[in-house]
Amino acid sequence: MSDALAPFQASRTSRLAHISRSHTLLSILTGPPKPTILTLPNLNDESSSRPTSTFVIRPLSTAERSALESNSCQIAENADVRIMYRVAGNGEGSTMINWDVSSSICQQVRNCTLGHKVILGVLLDGPDVNTANNGRIGVSNVGYVENCILEPGCCVVDTTEVLDTHVMKYAVIKGCGSISCSKEVIKSAKKCNFDIVNGTMDVEVGPEAGGGRVINVKIESTLVDVCHDLQMDSNGGTTAPLVNFDTTATSKTPSPSTMNLLATSVTSSLLLPQSTIQHGSTVSHALLQWQSKITSQSDAHHVFLMECSEIGPHSFTANSIYGPDSHVSGGEVHCTLFGPNANSHHQSLLIGILWALGRGNVGYGSNVGSNHTGRIPDQETSVGEGTFWGLGCVIKFPVDLTCAPYTIIAAGVQLPPQRIQLPFSLITDGPGGMNQLTPGWLLQYSPYTIARSEVKFANRRTAKRHDYYTGWKILRPGMMDLLMNARGSLMSVERQQKQQSSGEGKVKSVFKTDRDIVGLGANALTEKGRQIGIRAYTDAIQRYALRGLLERLVKLIRDDKNVSYDDLLAHAGLVGVNVNVVDAVASSCNSKVDWPVLPWNEPSHANDAELWKHQHSVLLKEIPSIVKGGTNDNDNVLSQLLQKCIALEDDHAKRVYKSKSRDDSRGASTVPGYKDSHIPAEKDSVVLAAKEEAGEVKKEVEIVLAACGASGAVRSRL
Repeated sequence: MSDALAPFQASRTSRLAHISRSHTLLSILTGPPKPTILTLPNLNDESSSRPTSTFVIRPLSTAERSALESNSCQIAENADVRIMYRVAGNGEGSTMINWDVSSSICQQVRNCTLGHKVILGVLLDGPDVNTANNGRIGVSNVGYVENCILEPGCCVVDTTEVLDTHVMKYAVIKGCGSISCSKEVIKSAKKCNFDIVNGTMDVEVGPEAGGGRVINVKIESTLVDVCHDLQMDSNGGTTAPLVNFDTTATSKTPSPSTMNLLATSVTSSLLLPQSTIQHGSTVSHALLQWQSKITSQSDAHHVFLMECSEIGPHSFTANSIYGPDSHVSGGEVHCTLFGPNANSHHQSLLIGILWALGRGNVGYGSNVGSNHTGRIPDQETSVGEGTFWGLGCVIKFPVDLTCAPYTIIAAGVQLPPQRIQLPFSLITDGPGGMNQLTPGWLLQYSPYTIARSEVKFANRRTAKRHDYYTGWKILRPGMMDLLMNARGSLMSVERQQKQQSSGEGKVKSVFKTDRDIVGLGANALTEKGRQIGIRAYTDAIQRYALRGLLERLVKLIRDDKNVSYDDLLAHAGLVGVNVNVVDAVASSCNSKVDWPVLPWNEPSHANDAELWKHQHSVLLKEIPSIVKGGTNDNDNVLSQLLQKCIALEDDHAKRVYKSKSRDDSRGASTVPGYKDSHIPAEKDSVVLAAKEEAGEVKKEVEIVLAACGASGAVRSRL
C-alpha cells in the first residue's frame, strides 16, 4: 500500500481495536455481575508508556451506592450498575479490587438516573490525573442512562438520555437530546447499508429519482476512491492509490460506538478523532473523518464528511459527500458530491451536483437544481473545478461544465441545459434572451483571481491526510489540454471567416450555440469575444510551455557551469526543430461526452519528468507562432523563445495589477473613504508577487543567455 495511505490504514486499525474493546466490555456487561480484573490495550492518545492498562469492573458497594444517591443520582430497581476504574499497575488488580471509590464518585457523578445495565467509570487520583477534557470528566445532569459503557475519563453532561452507547476516555457528549439506537434506527440503517463496524454506508448522489449513482463509501475513503466508484477516472491517465480494505473478516455484530457530541439528536453515526457534532444539530447515518464538523442547528442525513470539512451553521443536507476542506452553511445540499475547498456560505440550493474537483463558490440565492422537465427529478449536473455560481443564478438541468473549469456564471443568469467546453469563461445575460459567453475572460481580464486562488487553495489545504492528491496546480498539463482544445474550437471557424471577408459572403459577427462552435453550449459568442478567447488561451498555453523551458535550462546551468550552447539546445529538445511546420491547432473540443482526466491521475501529478515531457510537446506545437521570420537558426530560435517568455510574464504581471486596480478606481469613485480602508493594488500581496515573479523570470533568462554567449540586452516586448 502507498505510504500516502498509511494514515487511513492506521485509522482503520485503531478503529477496529476500539470495536474489539467495545465487544470485550460488552461481554462483561451482559455477563453475571461479579468482580472482574481486565487488561486492555491503551488507547492511541493515552500518555502512558505502558502498552496496556488493568481495570477493575465490579458491582457497586453499599457505600458507593450511597455516594451516588447523595449526589442526586437515582438507580432504577433491579438495575445492574458496575463501577470501573484503572489500577495503579498491571499487577495490582487483586489488591485494588475492593477499593472504596466513593470519593471519586462524589466528584465525578451527579444528578443522573441509571437503569438496566451500566458500566460507570471513574478516574482515581493515583493512576490517573484528573485533567482530561479541560478538567471536566464524569457523568452529570443526564436524564437517563441505560445499557451503556462509560469509561473512566469520559465526559457525559447536560443530556436528556444516553442509551446503548459506549463512551471511551476523552470522548465528550454534551448538551444533547437523545443518543440511542432504536429498532427503527437499525431498520433505517439497513436501507442505506450503514455498517458501523466496518465504517461503510451507501450514499446516492446525482439524480434524486429515476436511477442514481450509489457509492458505498468507507469512513477512510478519499476523493480518489469516490471518483473511482463514479467511474470518473475511466478515460485514461495514471491511477492514484485507492484505499482498499478487506472487510470479510470483520465482525458484523452491532456494537456501541464512540462519539464526540454536543448536539440535539444523533443516530447511526461514526466519528473519527477530533470530529464534532454540536449546537443543536440533528444527524443520522453520518460518517465523519478527522476534524470534520456538523454544527449550529444543522440537519444532516446520509452524509460523508472528509477531513476538515464542515456543515453549518443552519444547513440542511442529505445524501451528500463532502470533500476535504469543504464548507457549507446556511443552505440546502442534496444528492451532491461537493469537492475539496468548495464553499457555499449563503442561502442557496444545490441538488444533484457532481462537483468532484470543488474549489468554487456558491453565491447567495443560487438555485443550482432546477428540474426543467417537470416530470421526474432524474436530472443532474456535472461541474468543473473552480466554478463560481453568481447571486441568484438559476441552473436548469442537465448541464456539464467539467471541461469549462473556472467559469463564472454571472448574477441573475438563467442557464438552460447545455454542455460548455470553454474554460475560464464569463457567462452573462445577453440580448434576445440568449446568454453571452466570453471564453478565457478570467485569464485575460481577471488573472488576479487565478493568482490569488493558487495561494488561497495552498493556504486553506488543512486536510493533511488528503494532501497527497489535493495540491494540484490550476495551470497544469490537464488544464493546458483543455485550453488547446478550446482554442482549436474557436479557431476552427477561421477559414470560413476568411472566405467571407474575401467577398464570398457576409462576415459572421455573432456565433450561436455549439452548432457554430463546438463547446459553446447554448450561448452566443461575438467575434470580439472569440478573438479575446484565442489570445487568452494562447498566452496561457505559451507561458506554461516557456516557463517549463526556462526552468529546465536554468537547472542545467546551475548544475553545470560549463554547459555549452549546443548542450542547452539538446537538453531542451530544440535541435533541428522546423519552425515552419504549423501544428498549433491540432485539436478541438470533443463532441464525445466524457470526464476530463482527474488531476491526481495525470502522469505529471507527482513526476517532474512527465511534466517537462508535456511542456515540451506543447512548446514544439507553439514554436511556429512564436518564432518570427521563418528561420531555422537555432541561436535565433532560443533567443526569441526566451524573450517571448519575458514578454508574457511582464504582460501577466501588468494584467494582474490592472484587474485589481480597476476595482480600486471603481470603489474610490463610488464609495466615500474607500481609499482609506482598502489596500491599493500597488501594495496588494498578489500583485507584488506577480511583479516579483516577472522580475525573477527576466533574471533567469539573462542567466541563460549569458551562459550561452548571447549578446545584447533582453527586452520585454509582445
